[in-house]
Amino acid sequence: MQQQRATISVVLPSYNEREIIAQSVRRVVSVLGDRLLEVIVVDDNSPDRTWEVVENLHEPRCRLIRRTDERGLASALSHGTKIAKGDVVVWMDCDLGMPPEVILELVAKLKTYDIAVGSRYLPGGADTRHKFRAFLSYLFNVYARCFLGRHFWDWTSGFAAVRREVIAQVPLSPIGYGEYFIEWIYACTQKHFKITEVPYRYEPRTTGESKTDSNLWVFLRLSFRYALRVIATRVQLGPLVP
Repeated sequence: MQQQRATISVVLPSYNEREIIAQSVRRVVSVLGDRLLEVIVVDDNSPDRTWEVVENLHEPRCRLIRRTDERGLASALSHGTKIAKGDVVVWMDCDLGMPPEVILELVAKLKTYDIAVGSRYLPGGADTRHKFRAFLSYLFNVYARCFLGRHFWDWTSGFAAVRREVIAQVPLSPIGYGEYFIEWIYACTQKHFKITEVPYRYEPRTTGESKTDSNLWVFLRLSFRYALRVIATRVQLGPLVP
């Protein structure tokens, strides 16, 4: 695949993101220019009518998937990445905590690698949320590294660019919330796909309400689920084979 000609699909899962979704789509379009094939917004029939905002953008490269019978972050990403048509598939949050400008850095790495992941924990990266929240996230990733391997830093990133054939061989699990990423990276490592990380600064959202950061108890409950998923992944998929 000649990377300079590769087309890019960007998947944005959304739920009650009316205040930010238009800005997110337009910024992705602006950053990627003619490299962009499509932005796929997978909306779970948001009560705030996020899907309506997307419809009214009249952006020809924006595809809206409005789901009325399914819900969940992992499920939305699984759906969006499966239907993506680009040579490269990118997914990220739609709240702009993950800067769209980093997408081109991730895609550039696919000249050499199969998967490029945005990482908060490499030199040059940062998690600029509240210090306690950022510390808990870092602590969890240390825990994940102990169980799954020290070759990888940001096990909960959720910001990646991959060759489309990788998704065909290792699709994202539709189960759960963000813990799908832990299982997916580990499975890709077992398949011996070449993976690299690119540092980026995670920024707190400037509008709307975070699904996890706004409530400590929600965050702790999700962290417990993530911790169990780490153990389940290690048990079910077994140790890494050199």
